Amino acid sequence: MIHFGLAAVLLVVPPIDQAATRDAALSAGYQQAYVGAAAPIALRIRAAYDIPASVTVAQSILESNWGRSKLSTAELNYFGFKCVRPTSPGPIALRCARYQTSECVPAPCHPVDAFFRSYASADDSFRDYGRLLTTSPNYAAALPVREDPDTFIRAVARKYATDPEYANKVIRLMDLYDLRRFDAR
Repeated sequence: MIHFGLAAVLLVVPPIDQAATRDAALSAGYQQAYVGAAAPIALRIRAAYDIPASVTVAQSILESNWGRSKLSTAELNYFGFKCVRPTSPGPIALRCARYQTSECVPAPCHPVDAFFRSYASADDSFRDYGRLLTTSPNYAAALPVREDPDTFIRAVARKYATDPEYANKVIRLMDLYDLRRFDAR
């Protein structure tokens, strides 16, 4: 019988330079390209609906996997908006499309089939986002705190997603990619 001994190795890891990490990630390609494409649309949504652009960009990143999900590439749905009914896409979307998704309410998370909105353009998807957040009673509690992106997304997340970590994920994206720079007026 052969025995292998394990030697203890102590590694000293220097502190992480968050700015350098963010810059490296942005220079990787698709992240920088996505932020560059989404930010101008998010700024238009901020102007029209007074929604923090940082939250808009971060939610679209999370919901669309940087614009690479099938829902965003095939349906131009960057926010994961579902149809109210399979034949009711709402006032901006063109139609409803069936996709499998994961829901976490009731726990545990489980796969379900759902109908999602399909748009003519990314601009329409972002515009529907602004419209929905400012007209739905589900998000009324978020509107008075829209000057604070973190508080805003925490209020929105209560009704927006079934993932209990949703707001934290959006905030991490805002931090990592310095998305609050788009909120400067």
